[in-house]
Amino acid sequence: MSKNPTKTMPLTGHLSELRRRITYIAIVLVICVIVAFIEKKYVFMVLLRPLKDTGVSELTTLGVTEAFMQVLKVSIYAGLIVSLPFILYQFWAFVMPGLYENEKRSILPYVLATSFLFLGGVAFGYFIVLPVGLNFMIGYGGGVFNQLLQAERYISFVATFLLAFGAVFELPLVMMLLAWAGIVNHEKMRKVRKYAVLVMAVVAMVFTPSQDPVSMLLMLAPLLVLYELGIWMAKVALKRKQKRAEAALLAEIELPKEAFSQTSGLESS
Repeated sequence: MSKNPTKTMPLTGHLSELRRRITYIAIVLVICVIVAFIEKKYVFMVLLRPLKDTGVSELTTLGVTEAFMQVLKVSIYAGLIVSLPFILYQFWAFVMPGLYENEKRSILPYVLATSFLFLGGVAFGYFIVLPVGLNFMIGYGGGVFNQLLQAERYISFVATFLLAFGAVFELPLVMMLLAWAGIVNHEKMRKVRKYAVLVMAVVAMVFTPSQDPVSMLLMLAPLLVLYELGIWMAKVALKRKQKRAEAALLAEIELPKEAFSQTSGLESS
């Protein structure tokens, strides 16, 4: 499909274009991973930053190959994050020629909002919640236990935690899409607000690195704001859907009138 319905690309052309885009992504991704592997000192400085107030300055490895494998794993993560904008660009460069102008206008804002909310959630978790939670957990029982952080477990924990924060921050878009699909509307979302707050409190308790009240509140507070933002976005989405339906109905009504007027003009001539 192309935006001009009279012009189409053969299947071999699509496959060739897809192969070209994947090749570009693979080249850039490998370059970013190699650079991250070479500059592992700076990458691990970022990774260990949330530990700066805990007194722990290094990670422990327990096997002969664990150090190398963890550096490689972190380099892959870092390469994916750095090359993510280029990967998204290549994806949309492949898809966009097959979309109409109105579809492009509808999709691009959602893509930008999704990326912004995900990165915002990751940044919020990394800079605010993660240091507080790690400081509490590592400092707890400091006079009894000798705290040693294994590299594999710490890296997996941080990656899972930040991914969860990024996913949770997509809440407004999920609510808007549910309203657009007609599953729920903003009025129902307001009515079930008290139940939603309970669910969000449970989510905050599960996904925070420690179950202390401070960390839970640091995650619960943005969730409450995001829920209210989702209600507003659901309301806006419903209004836009109604306007489009009305415009389509008017177009269907006007079309027979134009056809009738053209037919009458031909008969009179």
